[in-house]
Amino acid sequence: MKLESINNYEDFKAVVKGEDEIVLACFTAEWCSPCQSMKEELDVLYDELQGVARMIAIDIDVAKEIALKEDVQGVPTIIYYKKGKEKDRVGGYKKAASVRKLLKL
Repeated sequence: MKLESINNYEDFKAVVKGEDEIVLACFTAEWCSPCQSMKEELDVLYDELQGVARMIAIDIDVAKEIALKEDVQGVPTIIYYKKGKEKDRVGGYKKAASVRKLLKL
């Protein structure tokens, strides 16, 4: 996967709160079959959104604190942040085009 991995809450806050750009936080897990299937879609989305949005990956087993504080109920989940504020989220396996459409990107 091309996305930058974030493993602690301080780094997560710095990325989300410190960016004026859009940040898509992609919450996944190694054991999650839909997450594994979605890796290709996330790579496509990553390529398409260069210069528009920053995409980060959070493995909920490695970074439990982030998942808890961001109230992630299941994986895969993508949370859309703009100027440090959550704007929307989508859960479950989605194609790249569906994620762009749902998040109005």
